[in-house]
Amino acid sequence: MASDRWETASGWYELLTLNAGDLALASELARQGVDALERVCSPDRPEAEVHQLTDCGPQPISKLLAQAVAAARRAEVFSQGLVPVTVQASAGELIQPGIVLDEDDRTLTLPSGSRLQVWPLARAWAADRIAEACSSKLGIGVLVNLGGDIAVAGELPPAGWRIEIETGQPTPTGSDTITMAWPGGLASASAPAPRWPAAAGLRPRPRTWHSTAVAAHSCERAKAACLTALAMGDDAPRWLTQRELPARLVHTGGIAVQTPGWPSAT
Repeated sequence: MASDRWETASGWYELLTLNAGDLALASELARQGVDALERVCSPDRPEAEVHQLTDCGPQPISKLLAQAVAAARRAEVFSQGLVPVTVQASAGELIQPGIVLDEDDRTLTLPSGSRLQVWPLARAWAADRIAEACSSKLGIGVLVNLGGDIAVAGELPPAGWRIEIETGQPTPTGSDTITMAWPGGLASASAPAPRWPAAAGLRPRPRTWHSTAVAAHSCERAKAACLTALAMGDDAPRWLTQRELPARLVHTGGIAVQTPGWPSAT
């Protein structure tokens, strides 16, 4: 097993391969994929395409940004609006609905006074994309970790991939290390739930969870579920269980809650 880890202004990234001889080519693919993503939607690169967008009507966007926005829109639909694609430019925590994406013509229309909020879902989507590219092009087993958003593709290690879950605080019980023995995704989140404007007709929800981690068939879906659970509050464990999504949620009081299927700590 071999690994490559690097950092940019937007975060840290890691690639693992089963065989050391596969690392160089896989790392080249992964680094290219990360750089391409950052150039279109990184919140920490002022020159990124996403920062050049305005709310003045339809505007052309690159294919990669269109795909990233589409991933964020899928999360918005999956979460029934709890994970928004756009927020108010003057108050980033408030939702501003009404985005129009034409994937065929690759044009995007933003609501007045809004900005895109796609990086968390775009990064998870990119983890899936990079892992699949490494596996299909090189015929190898890989684990791609983009700042804690993990995608696995190809052959698995005999005992699975060992993953350390970051909670941001001392572990309430047991270990944060689990074994990922399935192709797919694992994601975590610890951002506070969004606050809702009174005009939206929704009551603000108190923050329930310090962090969430979810396993799914893809990193994109796992990330969407993580962010939805944070915004959902007390109803999150039942919602995740109904959708057969194994998860580990850490309450703000320090208690950990797991839904059925969450891998045992190792």
